Amino acid sequence: MTKTSVRIGAFEIDDAELQGDNQGERTLRIPCSSDPDLCMQLDAWDADTSIPAILNGEHSVLYREHYDQTSDTWVMRLA
Repeated sequence: MTKTSVRIGAFEIDDAELQGDNQGERTLRIPCSSDPDLCMQLDAWDADTSIPAILNGEHSVLYREHYDQTSDTWVMRLA
C-alpha cells in the first residue's frame, strides 16, 4: 500500500492508500475519517458511475467497489 493524494471534484484527500500494481487490479482506499462529506457523496453513487479524479497529479477514473465497514473506508477501483 502506498499513501497517495486524490482530488474528486472539490474534495481533497491526502491519506488515501493505493494498492495493486497491475492495470485492472489497482484499488484506492479512501478513509471516511478524512472527509465524511465525500463518503456520504460516494454512498449515493452506484458502482457503474465513473468518477473523474486527480490521483497524484494525474487524471484518473474511479469506480466505487465497496464500503469496508470494518475500517470505515471506501474501496474504489481504478479504470
